[in-house]
Amino acid sequence: MSCSFLCCCFSSEPPDSVSANGRTGNKHASLMRLQSRPNAFQTNLCDAPCKEPLSCCCTGLFPCCLAPQWRLAVLEQYGRGIDDYVCCQGYVPKVCCCDFPEMGRGDSCCMWLEGCLCDTLSLSFTRIYLMDAKQLHPDPVDYQIIRFSNCMQVLACICNFAAIFDKNLRELAHIIDWVAEIVERVVAGCLGGQVATGG
Repeated sequence: MSCSFLCCCFSSEPPDSVSANGRTGNKHASLMRLQSRPNAFQTNLCDAPCKEPLSCCCTGLFPCCLAPQWRLAVLEQYGRGIDDYVCCQGYVPKVCCCDFPEMGRGDSCCMWLEGCLCDTLSLSFTRIYLMDAKQLHPDPVDYQIIRFSNCMQVLACICNFAAIFDKNLRELAHIIDWVAEIVERVVAGCLGGQVATGG
């Protein structure tokens, strides 16, 4: 498979330790416990485009429109609908004066704002909520794809930072920005496809 080839440099193993402390460390530890859940995804991120091509294409092209739709669909199927919505679905702890676990509770406007401003993160939170609701553990291929996407984002940041000091790197930074954005859109599409299959 092509995505397996692209991601072969990235580990399919789950993270083995948490480096953060306090509330953040507890949140990360709870996410690491997902690996011991009994159920597996029906469709991994790599197979999602074949199983749900329309969902993948539409979500990849219009993530800010579909991220809130997927969240609402999952909340309606596995919760109490919009009443169960909170900003970041409660997976981001309180930071300074921003109390994410309580912010926007039951507010559809906040859900749409989150989906428009942080579309890929919103899709990721929807996926994690689905994993919680169905007791799903992450697929090893999903780790590779997400790590590849994260690596491209970090590479784009490094290149943009270097381009500040060396003007010759600006064109390279723009190219890597575009590649990172395309990878993020493809991953967003795959997240939408995976959510559309119901895990």
